[in-house]
Amino acid sequence: MPLKKLWNSLRGVTSQPKVTSEATPAVTSPDADAPPQPVVRSKSAKKLAAKASAAVAQPVAAPTVPVTAPAPAPTAKAKPAATSRGVLSMLSRGEHDGLVKMLTKQQPASVLEIGVGDGSRTPAVVHALAEANPALKYAVIDQFEMVGGTLKLRDFHGQLAGLAIRPSIIPESAARGVVTVLHRLGMMDAVILDPSLDAETLLGLEAVLSKVSYADTMILRQTNGKWQATASNSPTLRATRRAA
Repeated sequence: MPLKKLWNSLRGVTSQPKVTSEATPAVTSPDADAPPQPVVRSKSAKKLAAKASAAVAQPVAAPTVPVTAPAPAPTAKAKPAATSRGVLSMLSRGEHDGLVKMLTKQQPASVLEIGVGDGSRTPAVVHALAEANPALKYAVIDQFEMVGGTLKLRDFHGQLAGLAIRPSIIPESAARGVVTVLHRLGMMDAVILDPSLDAETLLGLEAVLSKVSYADTMILRQTNGKWQATASNSPTLRATRRAA
């Protein structure tokens, strides 16, 4: 027995049990007996604002409407590109037969053509003369598109494709080109004047043609649609005739 208890029993004092104070029950409202409601956590204002802005940012998909492709517009048929007329087409048409016959009869060893027109005459004459004379000298003088001509130099080169010889092309004025031909190729046996040459150009040629012509050089020009040949008025004779 503990000493304190023994001492109390001798003194006649009974030990009192310790009284513990009970917690006072909390006073609740009359609705305290109602079942507790679940606590709902409210979303923060920032999250609500972010969700609202995201909803606004998303585009609303429009209802899908079947789209019918428009009928193709009728397209005009493209015209084939104009091609340069070749030597064979010139010969088959026979548009230069009269001039070709005159030249093949004389068989000149050198020809000067002043003004090429539409470019079809050159290949026809060269083709006819080069068969009998592969050493034929042939020169043409024309300014082509430089003076507003309808025939371009590039297109003229295309028309000469396939010829046995390549003519010398002098892209200068008529009178100046004659002097260039004299320095490069020398004298000419035949000179062809294009019908399109104006009176001023022909007048300027009279003073210089004698420089590239012999006394018997043929000057070929067209009158009333027909080619005619006249003898040059140059006093220069061929070396072979002088020796004879």
